[in-house]
Amino acid sequence: MLWEMYQQRGIHAAKSSASRAESKAQNVGRTIQLLEGKVDALALTCQAMWELLRDRSKLTEDDLIAKVNEIDLRDGREDEKMSTGGVPCSNCGRIVSKRHERCIYCGEDVDKEHAFQH
Repeated sequence: MLWEMYQQRGIHAAKSSASRAESKAQNVGRTIQLLEGKVDALALTCQAMWELLRDRSKLTEDDLIAKVNEIDLRDGREDEKMSTGGVPCSNCGRIVSKRHERCIYCGEDVDKEHAFQH
């Protein structure tokens, strides 16, 4: 009888654990779908922007590829990613997080390289 109660308790715990795992998996699935939708929207917007720029200027796809490579290499690594590190303070030279507008060490305003830097 004790053994049966022990087994029933184990079965109940396993079912609860499986239910929680299924719920988490569904949430992850919804998150992935949202992110995929955002990536698709960004890709569409980037393509539209590139075509407008190309059609209204003398830029070529080679120019675009060269600029992408230049930006990729700014952090010293060819990894198809923009740098996520900090920027050096123009006053004291210490690395300051891109989230800050002032150097946390000396108080100097941090120069932002471009409009997309946060």
